[in-house]
This record gives sequence, C-alpha cells and structure tokens, in this order.
Amino acid sequence: MSHLPHADNYRSDIDGLRAIAVSAVVIHHAFPELFPGGFVGVDIFFVISGYLISSIILDNLARNRFSFADFYARRVKRIFPALFLVLASTLAYGWFVLSPLEYKAVGKHALAGSFFVSNFAFWQEAGYFDASAVEKPLLHLWSLAIEEQFYMFWPLVLVVLHRVGQPKRIWIAALLLASLAFNLWLVRLDDPNPAFYNPLGRFWEMMMGAFLAASRPAPGTTVQHAGARVQWLSTAGVVLMAAVMVKLDPERRFPGGWAFAATLATCLMIAAGPRGWFNRYVLSSKPMVWIGLISYPLYLWHWPLLAYPHIENGGVPPALHQVGWVLLAVLLAWLTYRLVETPIRFGHWRQWRFTTVALSAGVAMTGLTGFTIYKQDGQPERLQRLAANQPGQDGTPEQIQALLKTLSSKGGRPAIIEGWRDGDCMLDYKLPASHYKPFCVEQKRPLVFLWGDSHAGSLYPGFKALQDSGKYSFGLGERTAAICPPILGIDPRPLCKSLNDDTIRVIRESKPDIVVLYAWWHEGKVKGRYKDTSGLEPTVAELKKAGVKRIVLLGAVPYWREDLPKLLLKVWREQQRIPLRLGDEYLDPHVKAATAEMRQRAKAMGIEFISGMDYFCNRQGCLTRMEPGSAEPLSYDYGHLTLPAVKYYVEQIAPLILKP
Repeated sequence: MSHLPHADNYRSDIDGLRAIAVSAVVIHHAFPELFPGGFVGVDIFFVISGYLISSIILDNLARNRFSFADFYARRVKRIFPALFLVLASTLAYGWFVLSPLEYKAVGKHALAGSFFVSNFAFWQEAGYFDASAVEKPLLHLWSLAIEEQFYMFWPLVLVVLHRVGQPKRIWIAALLLASLAFNLWLVRLDDPNPAFYNPLGRFWEMMMGAFLAASRPAPGTTVQHAGARVQWLSTAGVVLMAAVMVKLDPERRFPGGWAFAATLATCLMIAAGPRGWFNRYVLSSKPMVWIGLISYPLYLWHWPLLAYPHIENGGVPPALHQVGWVLLAVLLAWLTYRLVETPIRFGHWRQWRFTTVALSAGVAMTGLTGFTIYKQDGQPERLQRLAANQPGQDGTPEQIQALLKTLSSKGGRPAIIEGWRDGDCMLDYKLPASHYKPFCVEQKRPLVFLWGDSHAGSLYPGFKALQDSGKYSFGLGERTAAICPPILGIDPRPLCKSLNDDTIRVIRESKPDIVVLYAWWHEGKVKGRYKDTSGLEPTVAELKKAGVKRIVLLGAVPYWREDLPKLLLKVWREQQRIPLRLGDEYLDPHVKAATAEMRQRAKAMGIEFISGMDYFCNRQGCLTRMEPGSAEPLSYDYGHLTLPAVKYYVEQIAPLILKP
C-alpha cells in the first residue's frame, strides 16, 4: 500500500490503480449488497505493493545501495503514522461507547494490529459464535499484517539471490507458484479461514507484483514499447478486472482462482505502462491520483467509521448515514496525508533522527494499551462507576452493577455453551459425523431425540435437569450441529448434509418414540450462510417412514436483533434502567413471522408445534431475565438460552412433549 509521489520513476497511473482498489473496498464495506465483489480491492493492493517495494529493492541492489536499516526505516515512516492515529482513535472512542466485552475485543485487536499479527488473531477467532465482521472495528488490519509479514523476509530473499547471482525471475516465479498452489489447496478445504488468513497462502499476490518488477528493463535502459501491445495490455487488464468485480461475491471460494484473476488484471494494467489508454486518461487523471495518494489512510479510517455506527445502531445504518461516514473517512484520510504523512516522509520531520524510534514507540504503546484493556476485561468499571450514581428504576444500583459485571465476565463461547455436550453430541462446523459419541443416544424408553442446530443443542441441559429431577422417566438422544438445521438434502455449510444423513440412519436404527426438531427456521442469510427450509416436509415424511410415533416442531424462543447483553447495556445507558421485558422493536424483525409460518406448516404436516415465544413473551414484551433481581440475561448472545432460562423452558414444555 505504498506510493512514491516524489520518486524519480513515479507513475501517476499506479496511484490511479490504487484509487480503484481502495474505492472498491470502501464501497463494498459501506454497501455490500450494491458492490459484493469490491473486497478484491485488497488483492489489487497486494500486487501494487509487491511491484513498488520490489522495484525499490531491486533498483538499490543494482546500484549497490541497498540497506536493511534504511528499508525498514522507510517502512516505519510510511506505515506507522496513520496506523498510530487510527489505533489510538479507535481505542479512545471505544472507551465511551463499547460494552466491556466489545472493548475487551477491541483491546485485543489493537494489540494484534500494532504488532502486525491481526491475521492470526482473527483466524483463531473465526467460528459460529464469533462476533460478525462488522462488529470488529480493527478487522481490516489483517491485510496490513500479511503485507508486513511478507516484508520481514522478502528483502532478505532478494539480497541473497542478488549476491549469489541467481536469476531472480525464476526463483520469484518458483516461490510464487508454491504459495499459489498452497492457497489453492487451502481454498478447497471445508474451512475457508486458513485460505483467507494464512500468510503463506497469500504471499503469492505480492510476488505477482515482484515478478513484474523483476521483469522490467535494467535501470537506465531505454525500451521502445509497441503501441498496439501497450493498448492490448491496458484493455485486457480493465476488462478482466471489471469482470472479476462484477461476478465475484462473498459466497464464492476465495482467494484461489478469483484472486488470481484479479491480480493478473492488476499486473496487465501495470505492465501496460503510463502510455496505455486507460492508464493515461483515467488512472492518471487528477481525481484518481488524489484518491490514490490518500488511499492508505483512507483504508485505515473507513472501517472503524463504518463499524462503530453499526455496533451502536444494532444493525446497518441508513444509506445516507453510510455515505456520510465514507465522506468523513475521506476527509480524515486527506488530513492525515497532508498534516501527518507528508511532513514525516517528505517534509521537515524527515531528517529528524528519532522519528523512526518515536513512531515505533507510539504504535507499541497503543498495542500495550490494548493489552491492558484486554487483561482488564474491557474495564467494566467505566460503566460501574456510572451505575453507582444512578438510582435505577428496575433494581438497586448494586443489582445493576452485578449485571454489568456479569456482562463483562461472561457472554463469550464458554458461557453460551454452558451445559451443552459440545464436541460430543453438538458438533461445531468443522467436525464430521464420526465425532458423535455412542452415549449421545440412550437406550431407555420412551426415547426423546433432539435433532437440529445449536439451538436444539442448547436445550440438552434443560432435558438433563428434567431427567435428574425424577418428575419424568425417559431416555434422551441428541444429534445437533452448528449451522445445520434438521433438513435432509441441503448443505448450508460444509458437512451438514453428511451429518443429517448419518442422523436419519441413527434414527432408523434407534426408532425413538419422540423426535424434537428445532433450529433457526428463518429463511434467508444467517451468519453469512444461506438456509433453505423447503426440505422440511420431505424430512418429516422420512421420519414417519422410519417409524417415529410423534414429531414435535419447536418454534423460536425470543431472538433479539443483536446480542441481548448489548441491548440491555444500551437501554440502561439511555434510560438508566434495565427493564425485565423488552418490546417487539428489540426482537429480530423476522422471528414472529417465522413462528407463524412454522406453526402453519406443522399443522399441514400433521405434527405438533410448540412456540417458545409463548413461554417468554406477553403483551408487555419478552423477558430479558428470569426475574427482576437476576443479574443473568435470558441469552448471552442473540437467542441461545442461558441455563436458568433453558431449565425453565424445558420444564414448561415437558407436559406437552412427554404426555402419555
């Protein structure tokens, strides 16, 4: 993401190409449905960076003027000023608006971003219960991390090749193909995250630019370009890049072949040179060059400015607001470029001997600040001190502080899955059916068999408590899996179809007396994946053929428009109280319609239906906690019930499920 406007070999068309890259990314993030393929702009950045940085290294090596100290000092002056501003601003703003859990996560991500390991941090976090991408204000730093990891070893590679007299293009091509092959292998795995975040599978994109740099004529050599060839390269690059951006969407396997097409298009446009028609008249135009010059700070500023309103709004803000945040990002990027970057890189601060040390110390301090925030659980005392001064219309200040403490110390995956048979009978999306344990299906009769996604898995602690209470005598079977509704023949995520095929086999063998079907029944996009419930009726028919006497379809419990703890915190900050119930405006807008639809479909199929909403909601709204004095919310996320809530729920519906 570097540019050299003051260099002798400066090419304005490359700044224009950078403008295309950053504009694509920003528009995609602000309006993903309008421009679904815009995220490929990051791959364009990778190629440009590889070309420019490798050109600098190779030219200096040819003149015997390369210095590692000078190279990394230039990188610090290029990367650190804007990074420091964005990290510090993100942490400062988060202090005022984020919940403890959210602020703890931002602290962790600031630490990772300041030491350029964000890709590893987000790779480890990726999973079903992970916060959505737009709720991570520093998510975009993953690409900067991969780029800087590449430049930790790449200068050494080129220096070694130069000193031993090896042909650079051949070795660069070999390393490029090895990295590309590794990426293509990763893309074919069931888990898309390694292909996206593994640096060894992304380095080839920088090497595409490096290969192009190594293919240039030697410095000082005059080459007469054939006009037709230049125009062909420019035109082919534009057409290929446009095709990728139009056809690509987040549901396709990526990076892989799509990224290769985008990087190839970028190489073609760079290779065309400043005399190519598109390069000369479009990329080199003043507006494009201006955007290109501010592209790096614009990339850094735009994502926090889009993420924070989404977090505070509980969803995507209105389109006009999104436009406003984008314009603010442009303004901040321009100010950063003029007032910070230019003086440090080209102005009076350039010769200050301690600039590199000061910048490094500043970025390190933001990382250490993030580490402190993370270790202090998001500093819940920010809000607890405020709570101590509020009388509280629903509970005492002590109860409010207890709830705030609960929201800061819990709410992650361990709290959500408390009491589940996670990894044994409720499988995460990476595990095949062979991981189901034999004890998941008991031999005792009557046998109640839970089949569904993680929402069905969340009911197990309630049924287990019911067994232990002695009120009912029954056996329990469970086959549940994250993001995998109990519908045969569909594959909303890798392995789901095979899991359900194995479950129907087990049902045919065990012949349960009662099968309870439960999942997120909404049609549409959920957690980045698509679900189709049209196969529910054929699945029920298969259950009947298997000899299942009774089939019970469960509707949703309260599903909230965002994680319930976040909603409670927002309501408390607005109203200085935490109500026992919240109205329909806080619920997932589709949950009631989905419940009504599933009730009708159950009736048409001749099976029983139970709505969880009936047990938690009334005309005053839906419960947020089981009782007024409780500090534990009904859910730690958007809808998986906590232990007290699930025990209450199963005890209430037990007479309907276990009736004689």
